[in-house]
Amino acid sequence: MAKITRREFACFAAAVAAAGNGRAAGRGLPALPDAPRVPPRNRRPYSGVDWSRVIRVKTTSHGHCKNQAMLDKYLERGLGLITMSNYYPSAPWCPSSKMTENYWRLHHDHAVMVNGRRVEGPFDWNRIIAPWKDTIDPKAGERKPSWYAKYPFVEGKKVFKPLPPGVLEAPNAEHHNFLLEDGSPAKGLHICSPGSAFASGTFDAHNLAKTVSHGYNYGSGEFWGTAVDRMLAALVYKDGGGVTINHPSWTKLDRGLMLKMLDHDPRVLGIEVQEEGFNSETYWDWALSTGRQCFGFFVPDWGIDKKLFGVNVLCVAEKTVHACMKAYREGNFYGASIGLDAMAFTRIAFDGKTVTAATDKPARFEVITARGVVKEAKGREVSWTVEKDGSRQGPGIHVFARVKAYAADGSEEVLFSQPFMMEG
Repeated sequence: MAKITRREFACFAAAVAAAGNGRAAGRGLPALPDAPRVPPRNRRPYSGVDWSRVIRVKTTSHGHCKNQAMLDKYLERGLGLITMSNYYPSAPWCPSSKMTENYWRLHHDHAVMVNGRRVEGPFDWNRIIAPWKDTIDPKAGERKPSWYAKYPFVEGKKVFKPLPPGVLEAPNAEHHNFLLEDGSPAKGLHICSPGSAFASGTFDAHNLAKTVSHGYNYGSGEFWGTAVDRMLAALVYKDGGGVTINHPSWTKLDRGLMLKMLDHDPRVLGIEVQEEGFNSETYWDWALSTGRQCFGFFVPDWGIDKKLFGVNVLCVAEKTVHACMKAYREGNFYGASIGLDAMAFTRIAFDGKTVTAATDKPARFEVITARGVVKEAKGREVSWTVEKDGSRQGPGIHVFARVKAYAADGSEEVLFSQPFMMEG
């Protein structure tokens, strides 16, 4: 069973440093080497899935987990792959066995933007803060216990118990505070990078320790394209994992920026469709209607106590971290709104003419394309064939097709397939 060990994490961090800045450019940024060529996003997901032997691994690409009580919530839901997406700093909490109280205040090895310039780590925050320590409000830690500014920082006890046998983990983090090409803020842009060891920003999000006042950026502070390239350069597996665009509905993300990000690199895998009460299906279908493949992700974010708990169900042949990251890259996963195993897809397929899907329990199905809902069915399976006759038919008018299944047993579970692109 392949887990990300502390040694592996250190090796990948070293690889990131050796890789340099990545590809992206922007106003005032240097010309950087091109990233390695990678295949486009898979327009026909599930084509290699053996549904008779598939292993379903529940996980989430965006779920915060800062203590054992939160981790227990994920384990109770049956998640078999843990990819904590914490920030402040935006650094992977992986392996979980290394995490201690104040870990990133005392083991900050990654680079930070300081007064607009990228400065490599490590950062000794106790030494850095010493000249202005008397300006820190001693009650700041009481107001914001999650990001407390107690000084000097002392390493505390372990944060997590050992993961149960069979539970995998991989690096991830939520990155933020990016710039647009012209140097203005990329408002509302948050990014996760499951499978990437990349880290950015500092612990001091609310400037309680006065580091922001002294020029230390609490987030990325770079052009979003440069930051994305850094995340991709730090992927644990070259053929697995990638970047997700978070909660576009909640942040009212500019749709033009969303398309730019999808076009930037095929390892920008897609967008969050469901997140803590927000549904972004309109964003999803709009992006797909442009002919771009865009995978959909289903996440709880902070809402781990809610019934609506987005889960990504990875369809793999073996339960390893590598196989799970490849499933993300290839689109071999589906979404579940609640994720309590009330219903599962037992087949999702497209042979170039007909879309089919089946579930293990009765459901109400919808096949959705750029024209809206084109087929409804009840039972345990649905089939829809693209009509190729007539001026208003054929794959060109539908652009894509995806399947949505509503459980019929009162559980309120809803499943979402990844989309098939009708052409190409």
